[in-house]
Amino acid sequence: MSSNIHIERMSADQNLSVSELLLDGFREKFQLKAGVYNTQYPFLLSQIIALDEQSGTSERIVALQGNTVIGSLSWLLPRHSGNGQRNHSARELLPIWKGIRQIGWFKGLQFVLRIACLSHQPAKGEMYIADVAVHQNLRGVGVGRMMLEWVMREAASKPGIEYMSLHVSSSNIRAKHLYERLGYRTLETQRSTFMGWLLGQQEWNYMIREVRDKKKGM
Repeated sequence: MSSNIHIERMSADQNLSVSELLLDGFREKFQLKAGVYNTQYPFLLSQIIALDEQSGTSERIVALQGNTVIGSLSWLLPRHSGNGQRNHSARELLPIWKGIRQIGWFKGLQFVLRIACLSHQPAKGEMYIADVAVHQNLRGVGVGRMMLEWVMREAASKPGIEYMSLHVSSSNIRAKHLYERLGYRTLETQRSTFMGWLLGQQEWNYMIREVRDKKKGM
């Protein structure tokens, strides 16, 4: 199966496909009910992803089967690590406001708030992994592991990066076990009533993996 899958950095023309994949994978966190899916959500999310890419706040890879996006994840580096981050201009923010308006101000702003609450600002020496998503028909066959191992090698090439980190819901046992097999350990269990109300998940595990361990194994 893995021989048919290719990992590469996301290109601009894959943005919308990635957005659709993320919305499907995180429908519960975004509080999007099946069958009540506004077609403007993928557009809005794609604009947010594009803005992050342009500003240098994150980088993203995709897993491809043929030309079809079947997986994706992103990573963030510390703001002080010299990775070219900059502020957004009003012109750059216009597509996001347009997307919010098309969805409806209340639902659109709720959606953006949920995305903001899933964000994390890495500390010095930290490389934060986010948005790990695999197509629902291909989960459990190694796609997620391939992407995570790709990023392990990327972390080793980054000067000053000492450890990788991520958050996973305590209820997502399958994902947590995968991370543990790859050398991650739970550093802290975080509980938040607000996050439970906003995202439907109250308890989260903050997991880390030292880069030096990966260097020995890669």
